[in-house]
Amino acid sequence: MDLTKEEQIDLLLLLATYKSFSEQLYNIKGLHKGLLKKKFNLLQNHVKAYEKQIDSNWLKKNQQVIEQLNDAITDMVYMIRENVDKEEKSNEVVL
Repeated sequence: MDLTKEEQIDLLLLLATYKSFSEQLYNIKGLHKGLLKKKFNLLQNHVKAYEKQIDSNWLKKNQQVIEQLNDAITDMVYMIRENVDKEEKSNEVVL
């Protein structure tokens, strides 16, 4: 893969963000029905297909970095969720 360092960083962030996004999607998996469920599944399939198009050697070499970024992004998501929950309890925020 002939990517600049900046493009590689962007791709690593994209893949790690997708992994975290997938975890969040899994949390709401049974929530959707009909057309929305179909679009939900299409979204997941498109990203998986995109991943398959990436050079597998490059992907294997960077798997650990992707996992570390995924962990950091997911930790941030859960921290935000916790803060929203605290705000909701203290301010009676309507969601």
